[in-house]
Amino acid sequence: MPASYDLVLSSPFSNYDFFGHKLEELCGKMGLSFFLVDDVWIHDFLRKYQAGEVTVKVLLDLTANQQLPNDPYTLLAHAVKRRGGRVIDDPDKTAQAAHKGRFHQKLVAARVPVPETVVVPRAEIATFKIDDELKRRMGVPFVVKPAWGDSGVGVNVNGTSEADLLKSAEECPNSDAFLIQKRLVMKDLGRHKGWFRMFHICGTVIACWWDPETHAYHMVTPSQIKQYKLNPLRRAMRAIARLSEMEKFSAEICVHEDGKLYVVDYLNADPDMNPQSFYDNGVPDEVVRHIVWLLFNEAMHTVKRGQGFFDQELLESEADADWLEQRKREQAEAAGAS
Repeated sequence: MPASYDLVLSSPFSNYDFFGHKLEELCGKMGLSFFLVDDVWIHDFLRKYQAGEVTVKVLLDLTANQQLPNDPYTLLAHAVKRRGGRVIDDPDKTAQAAHKGRFHQKLVAARVPVPETVVVPRAEIATFKIDDELKRRMGVPFVVKPAWGDSGVGVNVNGTSEADLLKSAEECPNSDAFLIQKRLVMKDLGRHKGWFRMFHICGTVIACWWDPETHAYHMVTPSQIKQYKLNPLRRAMRAIARLSEMEKFSAEICVHEDGKLYVVDYLNADPDMNPQSFYDNGVPDEVVRHIVWLLFNEAMHTVKRGQGFFDQELLESEADADWLEQRKREQAEAAGAS
């Protein structure tokens, strides 16, 4: 009889212990079996899973390292999906959405506001010229970043020439393309700078002020959303979610000095989960706990489906959601007709 786990957290990051412990605590309280697959366990767990010695109902993947197809965490995500388990997020959707070059084109087509950007394939880097016309469009300095990448590796916000593009390519050998992007100037909004780290978790959008220089987080309050007219932040996140079909991601959005909003860092499939109580530049603890609950609640709905009385609650909540969406559509149609 294979060992069966309701929820498996797949993460190589030891600094996410707070996140993992809170998730395990909720599983214990609600009677869900839990296992943490980290660097100690990944190879053995993958082998056992491929051999049918382990089953997984829901895999919560915090790695999203799709640029390395032989990465064991990526292999586990694909294996769980093939055998009918639920993976948050689907590794195939992650591979499409996490590529900044390809996803940039989707955002442009959907009219989501993004900075002026040029995507340079790796094969063209050796001959690509940053001429006067390009500098005029982008301004100097400009931003250089890899299409595949995370943790700021290969990102240069003070680019001036082809040398910066070449350096980014050297630092990110697994990225097949690179972006040259117009650098934005943040508008001051009270005591905060107009830069936000936004989280989208299973349909819920959470907004945080985020300083790109100090990496300090602060929660955005409802009064600040009203005062600074920040509702477009949520609309932009929902547009990204719709285009990517991702459930769990973060993005960075800037309010430029001209007052316009731009999505700067489109989609991070493995959002920062460092808690502020342990890291000065970490995410506020209440945000981490909220994200843990949202992901756990989503997993529980999958695990508990078909187990008696809980199904009625699921049907009622889904009916409520359908009613709410229908009501929103009716209101939108009525507003358009008036």
